[in-house]
Amino acid sequence: MLKPHRVLARKVSSYADEASAFMRRRRHHRRPFVRIQYRSGDAVELHPEDPEAGRIMDAVSGLIEHSG
Repeated sequence: MLKPHRVLARKVSSYADEASAFMRRRRHHRRPFVRIQYRSGDAVELHPEDPEAGRIMDAVSGLIEHSG
């Protein structure tokens, strides 16, 4: 029979492993994107390598820098 503290240690360890795997997956798939949403509710996503998307990202970065 396992001692109670060992059971608890294994549980915590498994939760920590799962959390770190989740964060690795999240960082792997995180990349910039441009989504334009119109007042009508329609939305369009631009490919990050599209020249228009690059200009929009530059404009947004400038607004963020000046707002802080």
